[in-house]
Amino acid sequence: MDINSYKKSNFGAAFFFLSKEQKEALKLVYAFCRYADDVVDDNFENAPKLLKELREDLQKPNKDFFIKLEKVIKDFKIPKQYFFDLIDGVERDLKTPVRFETFKDLEWYIYRVAGVVGLMCIHIFGFKNKQTIEYAKNLANAVQMTNILRDIAEDSKIDRLYLPLEDLKKFQVPQEDILKTNNTYEVKKLLAFERQRTLDFYNQAEKLLPKEDFKNMLGARIMGNIYKAIFEKTAPCIIFEEKIKLSKFKKILIMIKTWSSAQ
Repeated sequence: MDINSYKKSNFGAAFFFLSKEQKEALKLVYAFCRYADDVVDDNFENAPKLLKELREDLQKPNKDFFIKLEKVIKDFKIPKQYFFDLIDGVERDLKTPVRFETFKDLEWYIYRVAGVVGLMCIHIFGFKNKQTIEYAKNLANAVQMTNILRDIAEDSKIDRLYLPLEDLKKFQVPQEDILKTNNTYEVKKLLAFERQRTLDFYNQAEKLLPKEDFKNMLGARIMGNIYKAIFEKTAPCIIFEEKIKLSKFKKILIMIKTWSSAQ
């Protein structure tokens, strides 16, 4: 596992203001999460076997990486179930074609591929108020919904459709219009609905963050603000063909602005 994999992602911004111990812990946690996700995306045929091995390494850590990860889990009191939940989540993408009948079904998935990652992080950041757990869950929902909206075209190429089918039916959108990235009037109405749902999660997360954990959650807030900026770049309700990214300069500006708000 590549413990420096965080450097290639938006996740890297969350590391900047952490202590050395927190950084080392987050490196290991992110490497685990990244590996589990990549197993499904990059090694599809062998994924069941590799995910089975991942569960076994978690249960009985005897490799160097997992021994170190076990120490992080104990030192930061991270529930180990979060790691097994994440494996269950990425494993869901092996059921092809990827479809979710209802938003409740999608929430099950989002909690496992994003929610538990946020919960791992807040244990490393350090939180005092249990309400911060709900903050992390709502922020994870917002971030994952942002990923879903941003990556519709990319996911469609491999027959993955994460928008709930109940929503497609509500707005009379055939699956083919999403999979072929047809920006019809109905598709635009559907995306406007999903964007509002996503924005509601961002707003709810902001309301839920307790004052006593405001400074400790600096890393989480930086991540949230970076993804919200990506979300805002998807403002027109259309399916984007190219992946939306932020420049390094823009990320630095967001980091500075978020940090200054905590002083």
